[in-house]
Amino acid sequence: MDELNRPLGQKDEKKQGPGFWRKFSSGPVLGIMALGVSLFALGLYVADWRRGGETTPAAETEMQTAAGSGKSSNGTSAGPVLEDETAQSSAEEPETVAVNEDPGEGGLTELAPTGRIAVPTERPPLPETTARQESGLAHLPDEDLVERTSYGDLPRRGDDGRRPMDVYAREPDTTGNFGVARVVIIVGGIGISQTSSQQAIRDLPGSVTLAFAPYGNSLNRWMQAARKDGHELLLQVPMEPLGTNGGLPGEHTLMTGASAGENLESLHWSMGQITNYVGIMNYLGARFVQEPQALKPVFDDIAIRGLLYVDDGTAAVGNTKEAAQTSLLPYIRASVQIDQLRNRNAIAEKLAELTREAKRTGLAVGVANAFPESIEMIANYVRNAGSDGVEITPVSAAVSDPERDR
Repeated sequence: MDELNRPLGQKDEKKQGPGFWRKFSSGPVLGIMALGVSLFALGLYVADWRRGGETTPAAETEMQTAAGSGKSSNGTSAGPVLEDETAQSSAEEPETVAVNEDPGEGGLTELAPTGRIAVPTERPPLPETTARQESGLAHLPDEDLVERTSYGDLPRRGDDGRRPMDVYAREPDTTGNFGVARVVIIVGGIGISQTSSQQAIRDLPGSVTLAFAPYGNSLNRWMQAARKDGHELLLQVPMEPLGTNGGLPGEHTLMTGASAGENLESLHWSMGQITNYVGIMNYLGARFVQEPQALKPVFDDIAIRGLLYVDDGTAAVGNTKEAAQTSLLPYIRASVQIDQLRNRNAIAEKLAELTREAKRTGLAVGVANAFPESIEMIANYVRNAGSDGVEITPVSAAVSDPERDR
């Protein structure tokens, strides 16, 4: 019988010889084998007993689970609970995970607000199109966009949904993004110096955006002159800088240590100094812009009023972009400080940097101060912008606007 046809378990006696089973089944051989099996079983028992004190990966996982349920790292209860009581409790009660002692309807748990989820205040829907002010009336505030307060006339949304940032905006030379290299230039500090304010309004083309400081003199007069010449306006709001050690850097400055109500009072004071501006730009503020909790009520108020926000780019670290997104606030950040160094060669290089960035990315935003040399060189740059292949555009045409985009 060959191996394939032989019944399973039957040995081939031709290979083993006729006396094989008689020798194998003899008494001494069976006794020796039984002793070997016993010794082998005893060895397994001893090895298993020794492993009882070692920590295996599975045991580590159980220890971590126990730590989260009030047990110590050695697996015993952190409180005065006997081991046999713990074992009995584990055997009798299934393991559960406590979610909420009072779950809502259907077993769902109501989550408490974390403050990181945007819950925008109800706002009137934006009209499909918003007419800008007529040039002959550009120096006068739109009565439907004014809130009368003890701080002065504050901007607000119209009942029909119109926003000051749209009504007081300047029409850009081109609309849309069709390969045009656009440059936004903002000149701040208007109103601080009578001579520099007059020079800026007289020499800078209307496509340059002017930012007014709330501490200036004759602000309403300068505002009207700037609007008549076609400029789009921003209001600079002072914010807490770094290195003040908690001291107040200036009256009506927004501070991280102040309450939301106090900061809103300071914001509204600044807002009431002029009218007809499209948005807010920080003045200093390297410390204030790092605090989301301080930024949020301020940005909410700016957005609700229908204004935009410009980060002047002077703070290396800040949370303005994230805070603006949470508040649904139209936003843009400047990338070039034009006159950080007040010499002509440095200013010329920064203006050239604006051109290079605009041609590379399609948009560049530069901020300068109303210094005589800055005004002179910016005016010359704007006159030659067309031949240099860039277009000077107002800031309102360049912001990211979540209300329009959603």
